[in-house]
Amino acid sequence: MRIIAALIRRNLRIYVRDRAGVLLSLLSAFILLLLYLLFLGKIQVDNLEESVPGASSDDVGRYIGSWVYAGIIMITPITTGLAALQTYVDDKVSGRFKEFRVSPIRRTQLILGYQLSAVLVAIMMSTIVLIVGAVMVKTIYGEFAGWDGMAEALGLIVLISWTFGALSSFGMTFVNSTSSFTTVSTITGTLLGFLAGAYLPLGLLSKSVVNVINALPFSSSAMLLREPLAGRALDNLANGSEPARKAIATYYGHVISIGSTRIGPVWAIAGLAVLGLLFTVAGAVRIGRSIR
Repeated sequence: MRIIAALIRRNLRIYVRDRAGVLLSLLSAFILLLLYLLFLGKIQVDNLEESVPGASSDDVGRYIGSWVYAGIIMITPITTGLAALQTYVDDKVSGRFKEFRVSPIRRTQLILGYQLSAVLVAIMMSTIVLIVGAVMVKTIYGEFAGWDGMAEALGLIVLISWTFGALSSFGMTFVNSTSSFTTVSTITGTLLGFLAGAYLPLGLLSKSVVNVINALPFSSSAMLLREPLAGRALDNLANGSEPARKAIATYYGHVISIGSTRIGPVWAIAGLAVLGLLFTVAGAVRIGRSIR
């Protein structure tokens, strides 16, 4: 365990050494959230006000802000966990694995060092965005998800960080240059918001496109975070009307389905856990082969 801990510390130090990169990864999330809260979200607010007659503009704005906040929280652990794996790519490209092979470090320890450091980075960075984002929502709208919702979201962040950290560790074994890593990171960050329905509500898309998106684990992750982080704002917006709440929840992805089959929270959590297990093993096998 001491060797694994030492490897994790080494990988974390390399990650935080690029202070500008760490700061920019946080700032990009905060800037995007602030843009939506202050400017870009107005389109969603106007559309929702027309769909919910009698709803106050404050309730509508608070819900849209909370909904976007939940989506950005979902994206953060994936992009930051992926960024943490640049250490693995750099080690592979530079040939540093040759030094590890002649040192008293087992292959399994090296593998766990890469995978666990990626998960820890994702959890830490996402927690910062979770807390600062809640302060921003509270400052602008006077209310946030509440401590229960924040605690539930934090637990989900741990699960999402593990699942997608494992998936990233598998995917990065196919990357053989730093330029390829940069390209993959850019494409991933760009597509995630749309694949998870974080920027546009799923109700705007055709059923066939929605079915494809909902079959991906990104949409399930976003769905799980929306209820604890935006559920209270949705309750206020619906004002006790169950049909209104159900319609809005379906349109904005609190509830997702593939065809006529609804994906409940339990199934979504189970699916993410299974993916985490599968890609932890698959990523470990692939990393182990690249170290030989």
